[in-house]
Amino acid sequence: MTSDKGRLSYLDVLRIIACFLVILNHTPGYIACFDYDAGTPILLVFWHLFVGMLVKVNVPIFYMITGTLMLNKDIRTDALMKKTCKFFVILLVFSLIANVANKGYLYLPGFIRTFASADVDGAGPYWYLYAYIGILLMARFMRYVTEKITLRDVYYLIVMRTVITGIIPMVFLFLNKVLDSNIHLASEFEPVIFTVDCVFYPVVGFGLDRKLDVRALGGWKIRTVTAAFLLANLLECALTYFDGPENVFRGYDFLITISLFLIVKYYITVRPLPESVARAAALVSSLTLGIYLTEPIVGNFLKPLVHRMHPAVPSLLLVSVIYCVIAMTVCGTMTFCYEVLKRLVAAQNRR
Repeated sequence: MTSDKGRLSYLDVLRIIACFLVILNHTPGYIACFDYDAGTPILLVFWHLFVGMLVKVNVPIFYMITGTLMLNKDIRTDALMKKTCKFFVILLVFSLIANVANKGYLYLPGFIRTFASADVDGAGPYWYLYAYIGILLMARFMRYVTEKITLRDVYYLIVMRTVITGIIPMVFLFLNKVLDSNIHLASEFEPVIFTVDCVFYPVVGFGLDRKLDVRALGGWKIRTVTAAFLLANLLECALTYFDGPENVFRGYDFLITISLFLIVKYYITVRPLPESVARAAALVSSLTLGIYLTEPIVGNFLKPLVHRMHPAVPSLLLVSVIYCVIAMTVCGTMTFCYEVLKRLVAAQNRR
């Protein structure tokens, strides 16, 4: 279903889900998902690990959305450079603000030293912007790929990624346990389009969104996709539990991401959202960049305040979920007010 101004409702919903999970990724409740000992009930361990694995689809979902929107049209170099410069300035400004909000002061030499490597104190969540700038710089070349890509090519990418980042590391994990060894793939083995997230996800996102008729996934096919979503997550949980929480297995993250993308698209396509819900989703979706930029700053003050609810609320994960809702509301309201003010100023200047 398409909402106001040609917006696709399933992309709006996916963007909101991804934004929520990005915020959850930087909370004590998420971190605690991987903090357990031998006495923890196994069902509780697997529940927390399941949530932990699910949270990691956050940025890959953004990558897929970026791919289907950006790589669906010709890309002009001048427009691309302008957008790249814009996001560099955004990254620089918000990294400065987040650093000051986190430390209470600005130590300029330290900021300069850590900015290039995405190690600025308080600005860690902005690593996605570094990746996004990289995507912008590569976009023209990825566009050459998507102009010719077929659905069969997309399936090939998914199969190769399954083998390279999923099956082979899984086999090595067991062999290393049995042989007490350190078997690993050579660092010189670099099939970039399969293994580098900021290339793989945009291309596959474009392919699955633009080349696959999602309505054809009805019946057993969508049930298979749902099963893949659950099994990939549970397999990562089992492998992490087997190897220990200090070695979280991420080899099937892409299957969780792709499956979630298709599930959301399918159900919103075959059962369109009510118009009022679609408009609300479009509004919240339009605020997600502002939420993403302001939450690391606001979170310095809001996060400790909300997490005081624990242990009165015994589940730290639940408290972190509540924090995410509050943070998205506060930061979304701030972004909305900024957008309204910007439009009022622009209208005033046109008079």
